[in-house]
Order: sequence, then C-alpha cells, then structure tokens
Amino acid sequence: MVAGFLSVLCAQELKYTAAPQSAATYADSVKAKVLYLCSPSLKGRMAGTNEEKITSKYIYDYLQSVGVMMLSTDEGDDFGMADPNGGDTLRSRNIVGIIPGYDPTLKGEYVLIGTHYDGPGYGKPGAYDNAAATASLMQIAKMVSENKFMFRRSVIIAFFGAGRLASAGSWYFLNRSFADKDKITFMIDINCLGREDNINKFQAFTGVGNKRVIQEVLMAAERPFSIVPEIAELEPVASDYRNFYSAEIPITLFSSGDNNQRGTIHDTPNMLDYFTLGRICEYIYTYANQIANLKDRIGAEAPVEVSPSGERIYSQQEVDKRAMYFRGDERNFLKDYVYNYVKYPDSAIAQGIEGTEIAEFVVDGKGKIKDIKITKSLSDDIDKEVIKVLKGSPKWVPAEIGGEKVSVKISLAIEFILTKKSTIGIKK
Repeated sequence: MVAGFLSVLCAQELKYTAAPQSAATYADSVKAKVLYLCSPSLKGRMAGTNEEKITSKYIYDYLQSVGVMMLSTDEGDDFGMADPNGGDTLRSRNIVGIIPGYDPTLKGEYVLIGTHYDGPGYGKPGAYDNAAATASLMQIAKMVSENKFMFRRSVIIAFFGAGRLASAGSWYFLNRSFADKDKITFMIDINCLGREDNINKFQAFTGVGNKRVIQEVLMAAERPFSIVPEIAELEPVASDYRNFYSAEIPITLFSSGDNNQRGTIHDTPNMLDYFTLGRICEYIYTYANQIANLKDRIGAEAPVEVSPSGERIYSQQEVDKRAMYFRGDERNFLKDYVYNYVKYPDSAIAQGIEGTEIAEFVVDGKGKIKDIKITKSLSDDIDKEVIKVLKGSPKWVPAEIGGEKVSVKISLAIEFILTKKSTIGIKK
C-alpha cells in the first residue's frame, strides 16, 4: 500500500534512538492540545456530533502540518453506526496517516499506534478520557515524523472515532477500511493517560502473558530518561486494542488505569500530570522505534478462552453473526433494558459516587446470559444492582460461526450519572 512512497533514507542498521528533545518540552506541547480538546466549544467531543467532526479536522490539520502522509481525507474516513439513543444513524470518522519506513524490505510492514479521540459528551471535558492520549499521540506522531529515517518499518498513526461506542472506529478500520491488515505487525494502543498517584500508575498490558512483548517493554524502559511502566496482568481499561488482539495481531496497551472521575464533570485538564505525559511520550516513541526496527515479527500468542466445561468462548469480533439483543446490539441492550431497570443505589447517591461501571458476561449458545463479572467497580451496592439486572435479562439471539450457535463474551460500560442534564445513563 505504501510501496514507493519513500526512497531509502538510511542504509545503516539502527536499533532504536532516544527521543530528540525533553519531557518538559513535550509536556508543554501536550498541555496546549489538551486544553483545546477540553474547551467548552467542543462540548466533550461525543461520537457522531459536529464537535467530534471539528476535533477530527483539528487532528488532521496537525498531522499534515508535521509531515505525516495522510491516508484519510480532511473529512476523515467516515462510517455509520446505530444511535444508542434510538435516533438516526450516527456518523463518525477515523483520521489515519502513515510515516513510511526507510528499509526497502520492511517498509511494507506496519507498526500502528492508535487511540480513540471521542469523549463523553454532555459538556464533560474528558481530559483523562481521552484528550490526554489524543494529545500525546499527536506529539508522538510529530516525533516519529521528524525522525522517520530512524524507523525501518512504516508507522501508521490512527485516531479512531466512536471509541466509547464499543470501539466502533477501530473495528471499522480493521475490518472494512484498511486492506492490508495482514501487514500490521504490531499495534500500540494508548488510552487514559496522565494520572500518576497511588491508584493510577503508568502500565503496559500485553494480553495474556506474551513473553516476547513483555521483554520489549522492559528493554525500552532501560533507556536513561525513561518512565518505567508496570506490567499489568489484567486489562487496565477496555480499549481499541481488543479488535487487533482478536485478529491475532500482537499488542501493547499503555494506560494509567481507571478511576471514578473518568467520564464525569470532574475529569478536567487540571487533574493531569503533564510532566508525566511528557515522559510517557518519550517512552512510547522509543518503544515504537524499537518495535519498528525488529528483524523479525513478534508472534501474537492470542489466547483461546474456554468455559469450565471446556466450551470455546469467542469475542463478538470473531463470529460470523454477533449475539444480538432482540434486533439490536449491546447499545440497544443498554438503552432498552439496562438503563430502564437498574436503580441508582441510595448509598452511592449519598456518597456522591458516579462514573462508569464495567460488567463482563457470556451469552451462551442458547442466548442466556451467564458468568457475570464486574471488571470495573464503582461500589459494592452498584455491583449488586448491575449483577441482579443482568441475571434477569431476557434471552439474546445467540452468536453463530458457520451456522453453529456459539458462546461469546461481552463487556458492557454502564454510566452512573448524578447530574440531571444527561440524557443517557443511570441517573439520580
């Protein structure tokens, strides 16, 4: 796809290079972008809105200005999805560019660095989720572009729309938009960055124990300037990497984890640690350079998940026909069932607890919900309420592969909101 885009700029063997400037410089640059992305005029950058479209044009113009070769137009790579509020089809868009590698043999392979740029909407700033990662990837794109002669493989820079809606943008990119997905050798995902405290630490998640990827993470951390990520055994946050992981592309998700302010009015720019973000930009730049310059491709080591009875459990992306709630998908299930029956516990209201609860469950071959697990908890009482309602769910239409009904695992993000202004979520 990118053959012939760039002549050989460097013939020497390069392993990796240190970031060219300093964390403080990157911190100032990232902060300026975060402040714009969280400005009141963008109203939280919700997927499908004009504000998301304005944000996508801002990203496009920046990438073009720093020398990234754009694969999408200034209107973005447009796609449609069902409106979770039951209205007309929502239109979102991906912004994708490429920085061609110098190696005549390896530049036809791609290392993809991606994030979702949409936010929670409803006027919530969305600084941690996901302006910080968006601004950081813009900065990293500039760093890679300025030092492209140091990268053997080509680097794809991808800003996915509708990431908060079941990672719709990354799914569309991988399954409908990008023809050469078999040439993507690695995916680096960044999401929810810039908090550094006792709860939120910079983490690297590689899937289920991919030893080779963990080794590369630790090698990049040996650089003298580097922030050192913790190796996360569990997924810090649900993110776009899942679609690539399901396609058996090796991944690393970089995140500072979840917190109760994410997705609320309290997720503001002043809650971020910008010097830490600058150091993270340094680290991810070096890590991407290291991965792009490997002589061989890393194996995916994608897991095969089975139930206690030995039954294979698939993801929604692996099946021919997805599990459906009547005629709708997970968004319809949220709107038509969950948000109608889950009650906001009095204890959570009294303590001012709000945010996003993440529940995971299996829809088996008979359409029954089972194996419910809370993977991101807001409180014990909210956990109990969510589990109670999910257990009472009507049957789904089971997923299918080759006409055979199979079990799938689904992750559901349920918003609990104390403000009366929102039109979606479990409200006070």
